[in-house]
Amino acid sequence: MGEIKIKNIETSSGFISLEKEWRILEKSLNHSNLTSSYDWLNTWWSVFKNVNNSLIGFNKKLIIICLYENHNLVAIAPLLKVNRKKYGINISFIEFLGQQWAGNYLDIIAGKSHIKYRNIIFKWLYNNVKFDSIFLKYIPNDTQCFTLDQLYLYSACPEINISEFRNYDEYVKNKYSKNLKQNLRTAYNKAKKADDMIETSIEALDHKNFKETVRLSEFKLLDRKNSIFNDENKSLFMQEVTKIMTSNVVFVHLNGKNVAYRTNVIFNNNKFCLDASYDRNFRKYELGSISVDANLNDSFTNKMFSHCFGPGLDFYKKKFTKKNINIYMFIHKGNTFFSLIIFNIIKYLAKRKAASFNKELLKYQ
Repeated sequence: MGEIKIKNIETSSGFISLEKEWRILEKSLNHSNLTSSYDWLNTWWSVFKNVNNSLIGFNKKLIIICLYENHNLVAIAPLLKVNRKKYGINISFIEFLGQQWAGNYLDIIAGKSHIKYRNIIFKWLYNNVKFDSIFLKYIPNDTQCFTLDQLYLYSACPEINISEFRNYDEYVKNKYSKNLKQNLRTAYNKAKKADDMIETSIEALDHKNFKETVRLSEFKLLDRKNSIFNDENKSLFMQEVTKIMTSNVVFVHLNGKNVAYRTNVIFNNNKFCLDASYDRNFRKYELGSISVDANLNDSFTNKMFSHCFGPGLDFYKKKFTKKNINIYMFIHKGNTFFSLIIFNIIKYLAKRKAASFNKELLKYQ
């Protein structure tokens, strides 16, 4: 390892000026983590930097630590210092930029010497920033910057490695259960008997069909779920990130009318499903399953590397895959007077969360 120089980005203008180098590093690493990408994180920061609430946090300060070796960018730690009120006191956390909402796979972006780079980054943090705790979430199990014994299980993300199968038909034959195949056939047969026509389409997102996703998302409220479009900032983020990144939407049509959708972003030939909903007036037609099936077919047709369902072990995902990427959190004490007490409390809660989620994970298999 040559001489390492450190540069800290603290401003939005500095973030933008880093774009060219960041993209070069992403390309050299064949970086595949969508929510650690420059486009995703820069869009996230532009939308949420001035948002202050219990979910996003308060008084956010950008800390993007860049490591240079022989004048070349070799690692980026996209971080935030954010304040949160917990246990009746204000606590300052170092978190990944974007983990506060819509994060999926987050990590330090680095080439070789991952652990050494991470240690240099943490040492710089301790020497230059005052904080109560490091609390990093959504670290995937293939991380090269952390060892699994340092992490706590947090969630999981069902995912299909498309390249493991020759085509869509082979996947259906080997991975779809008899019940799923039968349910899909039954849905189309029911529609035919009722003189209804079910069709699917894959469309590039534009202003018109984005409005359709907003309309269909409202049906989630009937099942006491939340529509992200009812939050002004989340809605704006969805609009902006799907404009700047390659994206599409899968629609299910009933007699020509949109009745279900799945919105995807594609990054380095990996597909990530961001949002989905369907018209609850037509539950009998298995619209959710039909939209997932059409989306998978599209992933095989376009030879994606992977197809990610998004974090969380929702029941419908289990119908299509039992394979998942485990997602972890990393906790470390800060450098303030009360940091050890805070660390012990958070570690205790993290262990409970990990044990609880592990039981859920076992049920998913």
